[in-house]
Amino acid sequence: MTHVPQTNPSVFSIWIGLLVALVSTMPCAHAALERDQLERVETTSTLSRQLPLDVPLANELNQTRPLQAWLQATPTVWINADYTCATLCGPLLSIVSNALADTGLRAGIDFRLVVLGLDPKDTAGDAQTMKAKQVTTRGEVADHATFLRGTSASVNELLASFGIRTSYDRERDQFAHPVAAFVVTPGGRVSRALSGIAIDPRDLRLALVEAGRGHVGTWSDQAHLFCYGFDPATGVYTLAIWRILTGAVVITMAALIALVALPIRRSGASPKPG
Repeated sequence: MTHVPQTNPSVFSIWIGLLVALVSTMPCAHAALERDQLERVETTSTLSRQLPLDVPLANELNQTRPLQAWLQATPTVWINADYTCATLCGPLLSIVSNALADTGLRAGIDFRLVVLGLDPKDTAGDAQTMKAKQVTTRGEVADHATFLRGTSASVNELLASFGIRTSYDRERDQFAHPVAAFVVTPGGRVSRALSGIAIDPRDLRLALVEAGRGHVGTWSDQAHLFCYGFDPATGVYTLAIWRILTGAVVITMAALIALVALPIRRSGASPKPG
């Protein structure tokens, strides 16, 4: 099976920074947002849901196109972020972009990274700043990363397609939102939802190979997918023993049929006595 490189050591420093951010911001978050506001923040299952392809979105260069144009012909990994967030959005982006670099897949050919801005007030400059600071320079991920912005209506329509509900903290002008990464097919369907801060390069690779429908990865990745199944409860790919057993039974039956059929064919081909 294809070897997936281990996560770069720099990711561990990001984890440390993430934990520090969590500890330092928890009291403030509870002070700014009421319990009922925090309870509204959630992610619901939206697998196979179609994204609205005609929604107009602008990138970090202020180029506006419909969503379909930003998808292009490769699977995409989507993150939802507040471009001026001072807490978790930056570390989340760093973790996911480093995991993409560690998949062993080729940026721009096998996948692209797309970030959707949660705050319609954020500017193209805010998007450029976050991209420069938080997206890894490894594996050309940054060269094939797109930071999108839209109106409140456009952003909310996309968030609903991803099954996301957020809560706005007016006091700090920030959004409380689920920490997740979504894999989207070239046709714009939500294929997988993975944990953003506990993302594993192997799981991310398998999700991209699956979303690529045979156009991404190698034959060994397809064999890997046969042995592993996606567990929606944990958001990871786990060994699916029933698939292995099914495959073993099919191979065994085919071998037995071949063993029985071969002598029969040989017998039928033997010359009849004169």
